Amino acid sequence: MILINKYEAAISIDEAFVQYQHQYEELKKIFDFIDLPEAIVETEKLNSSILRNYYANAIDHNLLEIKTVKYIISRNIRPSGAAESAIYQFYKAEKYLFDNINQPLTISMVYHLHKILVTDLLLQSSESNLFDNKSFSQPERLHPESELELENLFEFLNSDTEFHPIIQSWMLHFKILSLPMFAEAKNKFASLLQSFWLRKHNMDLNGLLSLEHELYIKKNEYLAYFLENKNTESPVQEQSLNEQIAFGLSLHANQLTRMYQLLQSYFRKQIDYEKLNPRQKNIMNFVFQSGYKLKEIDDSILNKRQKLIMYIIQHRGFVSTKELVSEFECNRKTIQRDFVHLLELNLVKIIGMGSALKYSLNLDNYKQDPINQYQSEYLKNSDEQVILGYE
Repeated sequence: MILINKYEAAISIDEAFVQYQHQYEELKKIFDFIDLPEAIVETEKLNSSILRNYYANAIDHNLLEIKTVKYIISRNIRPSGAAESAIYQFYKAEKYLFDNINQPLTISMVYHLHKILVTDLLLQSSESNLFDNKSFSQPERLHPESELELENLFEFLNSDTEFHPIIQSWMLHFKILSLPMFAEAKNKFASLLQSFWLRKHNMDLNGLLSLEHELYIKKNEYLAYFLENKNTESPVQEQSLNEQIAFGLSLHANQLTRMYQLLQSYFRKQIDYEKLNPRQKNIMNFVFQSGYKLKEIDDSILNKRQKLIMYIIQHRGFVSTKELVSEFECNRKTIQRDFVHLLELNLVKIIGMGSALKYSLNLDNYKQDPINQYQSEYLKNSDEQVILGYE
């Protein structure tokens, strides 16, 4: 029976992890705030599935054109040969895990993955023939010590409440790499189970994360974690669990940055960003980074109409009292009182005079009380208007 504190001495939750956690949480809020159309979200989920598949197989030197991977996953073509069949089997393995997302990690999952990724692949591949011994090999079994290690790890993860799911996912990934497993597809087992674990805990950004992309980019460093060194004169230096998780977290951060850029590109398309003048672009960049924070301000500070006024200003850049009187079908004095309150909170500022007077965002609002309580610690102490981890 594994003890819950087995890994506590080996892992230090330092500032870097706290930063990555904030980075993910803010990105998730941005995702919710920009409210992408469902069709786009589904398209990007499919794109991410294609990327996970493509790069997981690329690490095994099983390279195909990414269009071929897309056509196989979309069922537009039937896989032929071992390379294309491996793509389809990885897709089936991921689907199997996601269909069982409410189940705990078990050894039976590992054996089922082996059946899909290895046994079924060898049986279905058109490259197998009567002279290929692999076609008739018996299903592999894990070494008893490896099976026991995995059972202990799964028991620990299924019951652990101390570590964050992102940390747990990299513990799972690198533990699998460290164990004597099956003859093939070790990195695929690690990636698939990590992806399963992140989705199970709603930490995969609605299915958009493709950590395999980052693993492929850092392929040489990554391979050193699980390739057996045949040269006994220069053994591979064993990495500590802390070093492994630090490596994994750096890849996680890179992937979140890619997701940030993806969401930003969609947001800019929504607002015709390239048609805006420099001042409006500056405002819209601020809206993308910080607009979600309005949803977090409680009703004792801004009422629903005042929040709606802020949303309108965010999307138009500036607005007049007259426009809002028409928008809300209320009298001018009500809107004026709203703007007095918004000015007192430093959420908006006045531009123009007389009949040309309008209100726009005050880009310094992140330093002001009482809304300052809704900002991250990083933004409170920063002199620049940046989201944590992004410039």
